[in-house]
Amino acid sequence: MIQALTTITKVIIPLLVLVSLTSFVHAQAPVITCPGTTVTYGDQSNNDKDFWNDITYWDNIIGSHDVAENAVPLEINITDNCTTGTLKVKYILYLDLDNNGTQETRVDSDTLPAANTIHYNNKNLAVTAGTQWQFDFRAVPAADKFRFDLLLNTVSPTLTKAQLVWRSSPTTTTLAQLSYGTHKIKWVVTNGCGQQSTCEYTFIIRDEKPPTVVCINGLSVNLMNIGGGLIQLWASDFLQFTDDNYTPANQMKIGIRKKGTGTGFPYDTLGNAQTGIQFKCDELGTNLVELWAIDKANNASFCETYVLVTDNNNNCLPNTFTFAGNIMTELGEGILDVGIIEPFIYTDNSGNFYLIDSLPPSTNITITPILDSDPLNGVNTWDLILMSRHILAVEPLNSPYKLIAADINKSGTVTAFDILETRRLILGSYTKFPSNSSWRFVDKSQVFTNPLNPFANAIKENANAIPAYFIGMKVGDVDNTATPNNFSTPLEDRTEQTNFTFKDQNIEENEVVSLHFAAEPTIEGYQMTLNVAQFEVLEIIPQNDLTMDNFAIFDQAITMVTEQPNQGFDLRLRAKQAGQLSSMLTMNDKITRSLAFEANGASKGIALRFDPMNSNTPQLYPILPNPWNERTNISFYLPEPGPAVLTVVDGLGRTIYTNNTVYSKGHQTITLDHTQIPVTGLYWLVLETGSGKLTQKMIKK
Repeated sequence: MIQALTTITKVIIPLLVLVSLTSFVHAQAPVITCPGTTVTYGDQSNNDKDFWNDITYWDNIIGSHDVAENAVPLEINITDNCTTGTLKVKYILYLDLDNNGTQETRVDSDTLPAANTIHYNNKNLAVTAGTQWQFDFRAVPAADKFRFDLLLNTVSPTLTKAQLVWRSSPTTTTLAQLSYGTHKIKWVVTNGCGQQSTCEYTFIIRDEKPPTVVCINGLSVNLMNIGGGLIQLWASDFLQFTDDNYTPANQMKIGIRKKGTGTGFPYDTLGNAQTGIQFKCDELGTNLVELWAIDKANNASFCETYVLVTDNNNNCLPNTFTFAGNIMTELGEGILDVGIIEPFIYTDNSGNFYLIDSLPPSTNITITPILDSDPLNGVNTWDLILMSRHILAVEPLNSPYKLIAADINKSGTVTAFDILETRRLILGSYTKFPSNSSWRFVDKSQVFTNPLNPFANAIKENANAIPAYFIGMKVGDVDNTATPNNFSTPLEDRTEQTNFTFKDQNIEENEVVSLHFAAEPTIEGYQMTLNVAQFEVLEIIPQNDLTMDNFAIFDQAITMVTEQPNQGFDLRLRAKQAGQLSSMLTMNDKITRSLAFEANGASKGIALRFDPMNSNTPQLYPILPNPWNERTNISFYLPEPGPAVLTVVDGLGRTIYTNNTVYSKGHQTITLDHTQIPVTGLYWLVLETGSGKLTQKMIKK
């Protein structure tokens, strides 16, 4: 008998150990994919009057009882290895229904309110206390009204998706349409092994759709006999209509500015919307203006139009003025706003300037032009390439004026140091040339004894008689692409592009990323600005003939310029936070314009292209250029051959353009031009494939 008990004990003890180990495995807490930080849902949709619209609600931002809302995907994924019992999930939703930043209302999935009911102001009370408010005002039977619910979907034996939804029938659910505000949700998950995990985060719902503003197609005005010729115009003179998904038209601010005089919504010195602009005699001709609209959520957008300023009554040329001279570029374009010293006056759009007849006659008058603004006007890497070719005697600069423009340090020669100074300006290391002004001017009558060496003669930069005529040179611009006046035709949008392609990846906080940048073989030189705000720059490793003189490092950006072909570099970065590479590393024009040049001088845009982590996922790449005027490129990636539909939709939801084509596998590009999208404004580009829809914002200038 004793021997039998010993045998039983030997069997039971291993079984107990096995049960203990099994329980340990089962005792692991469920894992929740939780944002952990504040999530913002930017609303782009029109306000739905069927929800949150009643006398009980009040939006104090726009003064309406119809509170704006947005459908939000409040959901979590739960991984649980416990194989016993039932997984229990609940949520507690805290709502900020009056949009004052504080949650006052609670919805608990363990005690859900009745259909079309919430218990307002019950956060610190029993969940069924507070004031009962309705939120669904659709014209449907009461039994079909929405109610808050919890939807569980078993994806696999260990993976469950939980979602907060609205339910209108046992089989019909939809995303909850929640009002604008700062809300919070807490998820509580308990598995059958008695282990519990929680996930709690704040989420903000707000308007992020810029208003639509449409300009009239230009104005023609005549200067009035005020102050020697002047016209006052108002924003309302240019407005056709404006519309917004949230802010009523009569509550939006409208502002106006002359193009190129600022960025963002135009405010005056007192912080009020700038609603008026003036034009004077020195602005005769076509002037571009920006008409802006900003909504109550501070989303702003603009349209561009023009005003043709004329002087049919000769208010600009009274008897007290007489023609005194002209200043033009080598190509014969008038240079605007050149100051003339002794006396101090300015040139008009045609480059003409006038003196006052009443000035005492003098044989010692000195005309000295000066213009020292916008040093980057017309200056880019192509100028560096041409200067380099000149220094190497491959392609000498063919006029004395180009040589003077290339003499950046005013040494009387064109050397590699001039390239270095120009490169520093393009990189943003300089805000102006240290030893030169933005423009130089030469007496048009000067004869150069050797046009290929204008420095052999003393350069005549003033005149002692009127009328006086000058040739102006934009310093650093040796291909004559600077814009000298408001009549000049702007450069066309760059529709061709070159790409730096990387494999997209998820990056952890403090992870070090190494990237290799190499231009395509056809690229002669390029320049760019990389936004690295989410990284710490560890190292830039120049390759081939590059040095650190080709780079500039700023607080949140790196600029790079090379005037030589086949140049690349490596970049080592440390992530300041977790994220996806394609959203953390971007390119822009904020410091140095991002563009490349081929050997014949043709310019291209530059873009970062990220191949998808999952090659089975379609990708819609950034539109280039955007905003655009004449043409733009739409690029996307398809993992398999098949049909894809590209659609352009305006701010009112109307389809403006569509392209339905069967494409091959891989990268695709199509070009849109101004004939297909003729009206300026904000649009949405939608790429629809069998895998779903991808969207991007697009602005037509």
